[in-house]
Amino acid sequence: MQPSAVTAAASFIDEHAADLVREFADLVSVPNVSRVPGQPDLAAAAVADLYVRSGVELTSLRIDGAPPLLTGRIDVGAERTVGIYVHYDGQPVDPDEWTFGPFVPTLVSGRIDRGGEALSLPVSGDPVDPEWRLYARGTADDRAPLFALAVALRALAAGSMSPAVNLVFAFEGEEEIGSVHLADYFAANRDALDADLWLICDGPVHRSGLPQIVFGVRGITEMEITVHGPNRPLHSGHYGNWVFNPVQELARILASMKDDEGRVLVDGFYDSTIPPGAAELAAARDVPRDDAELRRELGIGATEGSGASLLERLFLPSLNVRGLDGGPVGDLARNVIPTAATASLDLRLVPGNDPSAMAELVRRHVERQGFHVIDGEPGDDDRGHARVATVRAVPGYPGVRLPMDDPAAAAVVDAARAAGGGEVLAVPTFGGSVPLFWFTEILRAPVVLVPIANHDNNQHAADENLRIGNLWYGVRLMAALCHPD
Repeated sequence: MQPSAVTAAASFIDEHAADLVREFADLVSVPNVSRVPGQPDLAAAAVADLYVRSGVELTSLRIDGAPPLLTGRIDVGAERTVGIYVHYDGQPVDPDEWTFGPFVPTLVSGRIDRGGEALSLPVSGDPVDPEWRLYARGTADDRAPLFALAVALRALAAGSMSPAVNLVFAFEGEEEIGSVHLADYFAANRDALDADLWLICDGPVHRSGLPQIVFGVRGITEMEITVHGPNRPLHSGHYGNWVFNPVQELARILASMKDDEGRVLVDGFYDSTIPPGAAELAAARDVPRDDAELRRELGIGATEGSGASLLERLFLPSLNVRGLDGGPVGDLARNVIPTAATASLDLRLVPGNDPSAMAELVRRHVERQGFHVIDGEPGDDDRGHARVATVRAVPGYPGVRLPMDDPAAAAVVDAARAAGGGEVLAVPTFGGSVPLFWFTEILRAPVVLVPIANHDNNQHAADENLRIGNLWYGVRLMAALCHPD
């Protein structure tokens, strides 16, 4: 009797665990920061080599000015075709913030902040503890599912099994900077990317450790607001209390954007939001509410929203200040009025919110605070105004929530249940942004998210990590998705 796909994957892991950990470490040792020239191409080449070792030849599609979209297809003559999307690029890194180098993969016995100790990478035949973690940029976001899928294909072959559905792959190198060319790639290659269902492999499992299948994500628009001051730094004793300070003026703008409970005060910010339906609200109630435990874990005493749960807040758009620059602090602080101050924002969008329209609302809000708003650097005429601000926006893509009763999703939930060996959570939406919109808008296919990473993976931050047990879950899940029983 032929083993199940999950059994075949588990047996393959048991036999090759140490070798797989070393191979995964090799993959994440390749730098992959989206905005560093050359790094996405290096990362793409490493992914292509990985899939050659798993018997799949990927095609590298190219658009000028963009890293390649890696595509591939396994056609077994099945009635259904499943697409699998993963991104291979990563967030920026500041090596000084990392315990180990961001591209020096380090195996650790547990979480570093809980006493985990660095270990040597195992050699063939060594036992591998599923609680170990591998630290490096891209371990969890998002090279874990890339690796898990490649290993699942090997596991099926080792078990004399082939995928039971046709498979289409799309591996992107710009997700962390807004997927700026993904729509163009899709529009130019629609036929090659045709599928009945797309699986988006990104994000963490639930904090409880339970697998979750997710039916929506928020969209994104990125913005920068720069308040301009004098045309040269001025002595704060000679000119303080007379020349407007751009840092304080920027702080005033930012303070005007949200109230004490976190409600965004930009006029019209919530007007276009499509509220969740009855099925989504019911599903949200079924997700374990662990907000109190999460606050303790994060070391915070309160949250926005007057007691609303995290999941309830994800049904709304958000305005986040993700960075500030107005001058040095500490030993480098100087007694000056700086020439400018900049805030970097991300707007997380939900269904109904247009990325460009939401950015325009923020721009108008800055104007209402008494600022002359421009798009670039101020000229002499602009500097004749009392207060001058540059507002730039990079609109991304809208948020998407898919019907939770879509028949295509049932098989995905079953696969997660088989891979995890128990309960699976159906979650209406993620807080993060993934370009689901282009799948539904251009490829015209339903989309479901299948996360595998541990919830405490430090995604986008220093000391990003992946729990090895979650990597093994990913291999079992990918095997079950490729070969539903």
